[in-house]
Amino acid sequence: MVDATVSFAIEKLNDFISQEINTRRGVEDGIRWLKDELDYLQSFVSDAETKQGMDQRISKWISSVRDVANEAVIILERINVLHEEHAAPKHGVLDHLHSFIGLCKREAKLYQIGKEIKSLKERIIEIKKRREEYGIAIIFATSKVLQKKRTLLRATSFENQVDVVGFEDDVNTLLAQLVSEDPSLSLISIHGMGGLGKTTLASKLYHSSELSHFESRAWVCVSQDYNINDLLKTIIKSFMGHESGHELDLLKMDKVDLLQHLRKLLLGRHRYLVVIDDIWDVEAWEKIKKAFPDKMNGSRVIITTRNKKVAQRVDDKCFVHKLRFLNENESWQLFCKRAKPTSNLEKIGKEMVDKCRGLPLAIVVLSGLLLHKKSYEAWSKVKDRIWGQLTDNSVEIQEILSLSYADLSFQMRQCFLYLARFPEDQTFEVHNLKLLWIAEEFISQADEKDGVVMEDVADKYLNELINRNLIQISTLLWNGQVLECRVHDLVRDLAIQKATEHKLLGIFDSSKQHPSSIRLLQQPRHAIYNGIGKYFELLGPSSYVLKLRSLAVINETGRCIKVKEIKMMYTRFKYLKVLDLISVNSDGIPAEIGDLVLLKYLGLMGSHIISKPLAIPPTIGKLKRLQTLHGWSDYQFPKEICELKELRHLIFPYFSKRLAKGSLKIGSHQTKLQTLDSIWYEDWIQIYTINLTNLRSLAIRDSSYNAHEYTLDSIANLTSLQTLILEFRTHVIPTSKPLSSCKRLKSVKLSGIYREEYGMQS
Repeated sequence: MVDATVSFAIEKLNDFISQEINTRRGVEDGIRWLKDELDYLQSFVSDAETKQGMDQRISKWISSVRDVANEAVIILERINVLHEEHAAPKHGVLDHLHSFIGLCKREAKLYQIGKEIKSLKERIIEIKKRREEYGIAIIFATSKVLQKKRTLLRATSFENQVDVVGFEDDVNTLLAQLVSEDPSLSLISIHGMGGLGKTTLASKLYHSSELSHFESRAWVCVSQDYNINDLLKTIIKSFMGHESGHELDLLKMDKVDLLQHLRKLLLGRHRYLVVIDDIWDVEAWEKIKKAFPDKMNGSRVIITTRNKKVAQRVDDKCFVHKLRFLNENESWQLFCKRAKPTSNLEKIGKEMVDKCRGLPLAIVVLSGLLLHKKSYEAWSKVKDRIWGQLTDNSVEIQEILSLSYADLSFQMRQCFLYLARFPEDQTFEVHNLKLLWIAEEFISQADEKDGVVMEDVADKYLNELINRNLIQISTLLWNGQVLECRVHDLVRDLAIQKATEHKLLGIFDSSKQHPSSIRLLQQPRHAIYNGIGKYFELLGPSSYVLKLRSLAVINETGRCIKVKEIKMMYTRFKYLKVLDLISVNSDGIPAEIGDLVLLKYLGLMGSHIISKPLAIPPTIGKLKRLQTLHGWSDYQFPKEICELKELRHLIFPYFSKRLAKGSLKIGSHQTKLQTLDSIWYEDWIQIYTINLTNLRSLAIRDSSYNAHEYTLDSIANLTSLQTLILEFRTHVIPTSKPLSSCKRLKSVKLSGIYREEYGMQS
């Protein structure tokens, strides 16, 4: 799988070249050279990425390539800022004078950028030399044997060590399917996150005495790196058992011969049971399914997979079973089967087991780790760094989670690693996550085609991560859509590790030991937990912070952030594309916010005084690239919001009628708007809705507006509308007849007073 950092840089370099932005010839040639050289290095990084754990030299070499890839993207951002600053038309004499002065400054900055590109070129040449000096090509070749052994380990040992606890209901449910009176060949698929015990459950069923009527049985592990001929040979050998004389014949057979041989073998036998363990894609099943005849005698096939989509697609009539996490009592029971804690260790033991979040593999590894540790002090040391202890003492945990990550495309890898920005145990709103993915450019406008927009692609990626059981659903909306999700702590730990390794995101947590400023500054995106002041102290006056592209301040609701701290963000971080301050309370929103001209996502801080709405400054009109404006408090809206032509999502769901002063204006040229949540009815009726053909989600609320009669006629123009929420507390909800023109409408939520003659339902 190609390294995501390098792929992202190449994509951005390609985009820049295709835009033909006017710049110095040397700079333009340098960018083309960087793109070509990263293209060349990409093929080596793709191979090195899978083997970096086998030799430290490989990891250092990959890190060097990622560094220059990130530097290349930063250079593009700086050129974009220069282009943005000097793109406005000039008219008067004074404007022309300022333009001339600005042009001189621009040339000076481009000259400096040219020098930095030259420095990058020298570093790339050095990286290419090191590849030969380190003997990395030789390391690649010699590491294949070790990689094969690790693949074999995955195929034989994972999950088998997990004791059966909490599977009683699962076993009974699946046994009922296996012994049902349906004579046709039936498929049963078990899916769930790696480490949940899918293989263990399948093994429990496979060896159950209640399935003695299956005279012939076979078990095969597919894994990621399967060979179809080897799979078929394994199944045949499993069915043949200790019968001799067939080994030599199998060696001579190709795929077609093996398929025919297996089918003929099963046709000559009675009822059979096959377990196909750890299947990663439907293609593997499609290649072998013809070998399993339907003899109408009740034969069964069990499939285990991590991917819900694979589980559902193996057969239209397949019985799909999702394996759940263990509950608190089951987790403790599993732990005690091996660790056998004394009474004085029960409390601390339960605290550690709780951190495993019901994942059987983690609980088993933890119990084995503590088995020979009898003192409270020894258990306390494990608790202090539980994840490090678990992964240090279990190759399986690292491998089993990393396998799911390695199977993702490079775009989805970035989306997955971005989950590291959320604190431990925190649920996150999925709609907001998707908008952040877009603003971070993990999904770009290049993905928009055939009526599919970036938001659709983001939704696809989210569903894929849910289907792969890397993200867990926490809360569903009233219309059945996913509202909130979370990730298992071990999965989050993997995301943090990989995000740091790939230089995608760095975390500053004031409650824990501070990372070095050098290490943090290598990351282009920062998430700050509790301590914006200490964060600035750590960074100091370094100029590298100017290259930061994304900043999120999280869990700061307990105190009011000083305006000078907010201003510091705006004045030091000129290249930000994402600024998320939704968790922050402040006295005000500084006018300097308008200086962040590259912003695509802005999460506004709230007011620490409940009775005082925050005034959004008019300078927000300078944010010409802004796609998402999001806030959770009461705000005074300036008319300059109308100037944001790229705006796609305007989200202010919880402002109060008493505090929200000023009207929210939507301009007729803001045709890209997809989400409008919420808007007062009196503001809504001022909008010329004929141009809002891309609006998908709309929430309207009434206030004290003194209207003789409310009407929803203007909603009939919203041809893309999918979700409509009406909250009318003081007036009668108008007739829903105009909604019949909204052909894509999926869900409507009505709250308030209505008349039955309108034929409406709440």
